[in-house]
Amino acid sequence: MKKLLEVYRKVDDVLALIIKHFCAILLAAMIAVCFVNTVGRYAFHHSFRAAEEIVILCAVWVTCVGASLTARADDHVTLDLLQELIKNHKVRAVLYALTRLLACAFLLLLLPAAFEMVKIYSPMKLTGTKWPQWVLYDSYVVGSIAMILGYLRITPGKVIALWNGTEEKSEYEKINEHEKALEEGKVEE
Repeated sequence: MKKLLEVYRKVDDVLALIIKHFCAILLAAMIAVCFVNTVGRYAFHHSFRAAEEIVILCAVWVTCVGASLTARADDHVTLDLLQELIKNHKVRAVLYALTRLLACAFLLLLLPAAFEMVKIYSPMKLTGTKWPQWVLYDSYVVGSIAMILGYLRITPGKVIALWNGTEEKSEYEKINEHEKALEEGKVEE
């Protein structure tokens, strides 16, 4: 089991690296298209019809696929306030696992609708381009699967650390401890 987990981590490292480079390329493309279109519009009085669609397409892909990088870093906005207030490590571990399980369930529940959108829009083209519209909706499918894989990577280790009480303190806990130390006069501002 430990060997299998190690193989999964290595594969996921490669996947995360591919996603980082993919998002960087898309961001560079967005910047380049916006720059060229702006220069064309103001210097040559000509803008490119497909520029807006290309930027929107890139932005959607960066958002959907890039969200998986945030999941891998456990930096998504979550409602962990209750978890932060609870002192029992085992309860915190269960709450953490539950919130990540719900996130994965939500992503999985929306996948059939995403596949349906891909099927519906497959014959249509994006306005001003020759690209099929399903390319836009594939971003959710790819992004959701990548996010689920990211959650699968981080959740077991963090749950074990929370369960054992070895998890590093959150920013919320650090701030509260610092404020309490200030009140007690143990540290200076």
